[in-house]
Amino acid sequence: MRGSGGGYDGAMRGRQRDTFDVFCGVAAGAADAVAAFAGFLLAVWIRFDSGWITVLKGHPPRMMYVYAAGIVTLLYIFLFRTLGLYARPQDGHFTDKIPRIVRACGIGTLLATALAFAIQNDPPFSRLVAGIAFGTVTVLVLIERNILFQLERHWARHQAGKRRIVIVGAGPLAVHLKDTLRGEPRHRADVVGFLRVGAEEPVAE
Repeated sequence: MRGSGGGYDGAMRGRQRDTFDVFCGVAAGAADAVAAFAGFLLAVWIRFDSGWITVLKGHPPRMMYVYAAGIVTLLYIFLFRTLGLYARPQDGHFTDKIPRIVRACGIGTLLATALAFAIQNDPPFSRLVAGIAFGTVTVLVLIERNILFQLERHWARHQAGKRRIVIVGAGPLAVHLKDTLRGEPRHRADVVGFLRVGAEEPVAE
């Protein structure tokens, strides 16, 4: 039993990032950048141009917010990377990742707001834009992340190369591990056999 678990842990710790993982991580970073930039500009549009909210103090220069959107985007990417949101492969269901994504967007918005108001600018940045941006950026990031999550699963199942692995152990835990790996295509693991340890009973598949 213990041999099976040890073999699994060792295999996962020793797993190297390959081209497929790097591609998925880069694609996620690019999609996050587009979502953050577009979400921030959408918040600006809602605040000043949609007509839904009354503008009392005039319209600020739009380029001011375009530059700010670029800085905010870089901040989001750095924060997402720090929080491990580009680690691959992704396990589990997308719904399990929603709280962490929302939390990351919230932290990013707070940091961006603090940075904006630390800079003395005339006219000052709109607090309402910052509040709206939390919602717009979060929604766009969740949408694109869900799409990429499903695409990664599809690509891993049908396109990416498989790794041939041998599970150390031959008990029920080894069978469970094999079924888990088979059911999670993003690990791209092809179990080719089992290595019995000591007096373990042979695998009954």
